[in-house]
Amino acid sequence: SFCASNCQGFPPFPRFHSSAMPAAISVRPDGVGVITMNSPPVNSLGTELVTSFKQEFPKLVQDPQVKAIVVTGQGAMFCGGAEITEFAVMVAMGPEKMKENNPVAALSEMMDMIDASPKTTVAALNGPALGGGAEVSLACHYRVASDKASVGFPEVNLGLLPGAQGTQRLPRVAPLPTAMQMILQGKPLKADAARKNGIVDAVAKKDVIEEAAEWALSHPPAPISKREVPKTNRFMASAGGLEAGLNTAVNAAPLMIAPRAIIKCFEAACSHKSFREGLQVEMEQFTNLVFSVESAALRHLFLSERLAQKVPGIDEKPMPLKKIGILGAGLMGGGIAMCFIQKGVPVVLKDAKQEWLDGGVKKIESLWGGQAKKGRLSKEKFQQYMSMLKPTLDYADFKDVDMVIEAVPEIMDLKKEVFLDIEKNTKPDCLICTNTSGLNIDDIAAVLKDPSRVMGTHFFSPANVMQLLENVRTAKSSVKTLATGMAMGKLINKKCVMVGNCDGFVGNRMIAPYAGEAKMLWEEGGTVEQIDKAATAFGMAMGPMALGDLVGQELFWKQRKAAGDMNKQTKTYFGPYELTDWLCELGRFGMKTPDPSIKANGRGIFIHRGRDKTVDPEVVAKLDEVRKAKGVTPRPVSDEEIVERLFYPLINEGFKILEEGFVARSSDIDLAYIYGYGFPPSKGGPMFFAENYVGFQKILERLKVYDAQAKERYTKNSAYLPIDYFVPSKLLEACAAKQGTKVFPGQTLIDVVLKDFRKSHDGAGPFSKL
Repeated sequence: SFCASNCQGFPPFPRFHSSAMPAAISVRPDGVGVITMNSPPVNSLGTELVTSFKQEFPKLVQDPQVKAIVVTGQGAMFCGGAEITEFAVMVAMGPEKMKENNPVAALSEMMDMIDASPKTTVAALNGPALGGGAEVSLACHYRVASDKASVGFPEVNLGLLPGAQGTQRLPRVAPLPTAMQMILQGKPLKADAARKNGIVDAVAKKDVIEEAAEWALSHPPAPISKREVPKTNRFMASAGGLEAGLNTAVNAAPLMIAPRAIIKCFEAACSHKSFREGLQVEMEQFTNLVFSVESAALRHLFLSERLAQKVPGIDEKPMPLKKIGILGAGLMGGGIAMCFIQKGVPVVLKDAKQEWLDGGVKKIESLWGGQAKKGRLSKEKFQQYMSMLKPTLDYADFKDVDMVIEAVPEIMDLKKEVFLDIEKNTKPDCLICTNTSGLNIDDIAAVLKDPSRVMGTHFFSPANVMQLLENVRTAKSSVKTLATGMAMGKLINKKCVMVGNCDGFVGNRMIAPYAGEAKMLWEEGGTVEQIDKAATAFGMAMGPMALGDLVGQELFWKQRKAAGDMNKQTKTYFGPYELTDWLCELGRFGMKTPDPSIKANGRGIFIHRGRDKTVDPEVVAKLDEVRKAKGVTPRPVSDEEIVERLFYPLINEGFKILEEGFVARSSDIDLAYIYGYGFPPSKGGPMFFAENYVGFQKILERLKVYDAQAKERYTKNSAYLPIDYFVPSKLLEACAAKQGTKVFPGQTLIDVVLKDFRKSHDGAGPFSKL
């Protein structure tokens, strides 16, 4: 608001501005005009804020009472950057329409306006300045940051580059290696590091707006656009520095396309091109990226995370979680305990035997101790963490916890027994959650008086590292229970997806045909190396054969043994079994079973020595035996066939889960696969990949071909078990029939078709009618 003493001589524009405006202006008694970006929650640069800013900023420039200008943000953020949802609208316009009406151009005009101010303009960084927010700060003549501020360019993570002059401004103030780390790798800098690198001019010791105002009054205008790129940056660019930076970025994420475009912008900045010519290069490269399928995939992933928190039917307030109980101090239980303690929530950790409990506590202590030794954790924090962990052998110590997460071995009778013990020793409203990955949670919950307090919380191992959490909705879970489970996932920074209680939930159910086909392709003539290489070339973090050795070959062997049926197949495991069963009978489960006789620290399909692995020659010889016994003549298998047979049935299973109603939407499946199973982010997840990379019709056509081949194999050769994962999903067929239909920006065709599909089809899952 304006002070009465400042009211003389103002031009005829409105003098008082509502603080609710997206860009609100006021004038301080010292003559410094302040423009505040106010667009909660992160002051993102949506059309409304940009339009408002462009209307209000000139008023400060034109006002003779205003001597200098400070730009700041409302709340805890300076500015979180562009409004991501507007990119979908931009893409829907198409490249030609965008040339006529470029939404990014409005943002660039805002930067020019700030830069060209005849009055000294200082950014008061009250909090993080990210992406377009960092570009706003660089459009200002100077930057004064609070100690809570940071500066970053995360656009590369969305398959984009800073499109509002950032690639041309940053190399004019920062050393090139720093600029490359920030824009090529998306690494932010805290305030002090930003000051040391020339990006921020001062770090405020008191109020940031006060210090920014003092700076503005005591320094002349100094637009970055008029500055030369430092000679050291030009020299480094011409001496191969940019190529080295690109190689680092490409090695870290081989399928990303943005790093190459970013380098072209840096080349323009560090050449003899003018600032304006550099901006033309930036806009060309930005436009290419924004229309790329890779960027669409990464933006889809970003928005999917927001959407996953909005679970249909979950509209109650969650219960507060002040203390957590965890049953089972093994690798999983210990990892879950660490997640809560790191967020300030005390944990009671229980196990049945003292040595098991001691082993679990020792493992937790060694993990945090290792971080402390490397300087990633202070000694005080380490001691604080350990003080929040209460190990116990007594269920009575669960008396005041708000949630118990059970992480005991996958034995149904054991799970039921511990659930009854937990019920006897907890408050009536304490939630009882199971970390089972395969057992029917409704069956476990049935032993309780109140099964509404039960849900599944399927963490991935190691839980303190892996980001995915599948929260499982049972038949009787209350809305309060489910709301609390989702809030819990958010509290401990997990990528949290709500799924229904079906065999294998979402992730493990979909990975089963992928793993089964890997073994089938191997028997038919593909090599272990070829199959794994085809998967990693596709972008997977590791191939299916290496994954089998990592997880353990014995997992489903033990389950089939316990069931007394070695030919058993479920939604979570399929044959052929002969070779992996032979490995298990020999005790060769993979990375967890060393073989000192050959100096191997793990032995399964591969012989593992340190970080190296080679296919075990005994495995190759055994495969020949298996093929002969089954009457199989090996044939050459193409990489294309491998990719289709690994991924198309996995995608098909995703469609079946959707049509049955065991997950709310296709993007939840994508989220699970990116964060839990190493699916390449630039492909957007299995369902996005199906819709935007391959097309439903092609997947449907190839599934029919492979289904016919599979039927011929298992009907003519009794050594093979029947499989149905190539039988096309009805929802996939419905999507193929609608292929090419236009949908609104931000929608997927799968979800549009799914909405109609669910009206006419009854599914067994909880989302089928929500």
